[in-house]
Amino acid sequence: MVGIDLFVATEDALSEAVAERLIEEENQGLSIAVRLGGRGNTYLRERLPSFTSIAKTSPLLLLTDLDREVCPATLLHSWRGKKIFPSGLLFRVVVREIEAWLLADRKGFSEFSGVPVHRITEHPESLDDPKTTLLNLVRTYGKRAVREALLPRRNSTARVGLMYNQSLCGFVRESWSPAKASEAADSLKRTIGRIHELRLAGQNRSPV
Repeated sequence: MVGIDLFVATEDALSEAVAERLIEEENQGLSIAVRLGGRGNTYLRERLPSFTSIAKTSPLLLLTDLDREVCPATLLHSWRGKKIFPSGLLFRVVVREIEAWLLADRKGFSEFSGVPVHRITEHPESLDDPKTTLLNLVRTYGKRAVREALLPRRNSTARVGLMYNQSLCGFVRESWSPAKASEAADSLKRTIGRIHELRLAGQNRSPV
């Protein structure tokens, strides 16, 4: 089987860790060749023409948060207009922030953070601000070590703690279950499905 090398474009380190985990879960010849982004969604949008060109010859997975847009279709139209993406561009919208996908694995996040399972919503994609919800859960119920890692210090103007990305990236790599999370996050389920389709298409093109 011929391997498939992907380009991955994400908003930040946490989204990149999630993309890596999804590709690792699919496995069977998929690997990341180049990592792009890490500078927010404005950068991704500005670089979309370049990503589109890359996707004509090499598959590229792009993850961006829905944030305050009404729905994924609205965001996609605002970015793409009337242009047609090549089949190699997997443009995936996270509803509404990547933190929603983490919370979607309720049992896993509970064990990681110390937040009781019943305090974690069963419908994370319905949250207006998943990051704030996550922080508030940790602030109220989290283990001390997790609070210290994720929350800003007293009197700090920062929104999150210094170890926010490092701590949550560790959770994603070591404990987070994409399969479990996809049961509560449709945008994640669809993303997993597109990655699976990409692998199958690559296998079908492989020489016998």
